[in-house]
Amino acid sequence: MENSVDTLIEMNVSGRVLDLCKEFYDPDIVMVSDGEIFASSMQEAYDKQKSFIDSVRKFDVKLLTKNIAGDTSVIEFEYSLLNSDSKVSHFFGRHTQTWAGGKIIKEVYETIRNG
Repeated sequence: MENSVDTLIEMNVSGRVLDLCKEFYDPDIVMVSDGEIFASSMQEAYDKQKSFIDSVRKFDVKLLTKNIAGDTSVIEFEYSLLNSDSKVSHFFGRHTQTWAGGKIIKEVYETIRNG
């Protein structure tokens, strides 16, 4: 699983979020974002993230921490994204992922702090 997590990190840092959805999300993934259900399938997650990703002109993503224990990975990133309207979104996020069969079956995202 560690190799998969490392590849996922590389893809996220390089802005290939849609590719990592296809590669690592289970078809029936449940995604929670800041306490709210974000998506109940890989396709729903892909579609919602695509509209967001399409509005980003430049990705600057840095890995802060990576922890793996059993079937769970916890990854924290610093995000600085230049949007198509030339505004910069700067925030820190934690992704807690539950893995099974080489795929993420549940992901809980939390904004740690903005700016």
